[in-house]
Amino acid sequence: MKAIFEFNLPEDQEEFEIYRNSTRLYIAVEDFKNWLRSEIKHGEKPDKEREIYEYVRDKLIDMLE
Repeated sequence: MKAIFEFNLPEDQEEFEIYRNSTRLYIAVEDFKNWLRSEIKHGEKPDKEREIYEYVRDKLIDMLE
């Protein structure tokens, strides 16, 4: 199976840039999610700070769904 994405440049420049950078953006989001998880699980943070990390992680996951 093949997928071919076609853009009419320069009209579709913004969509092209989004597509072109999508892998890097995906990796950055996954890295951030994993960092939050690690900080919550292994970080020695005060309870209030841990709650903020959990809130941010949960909000990020909700937004991605």
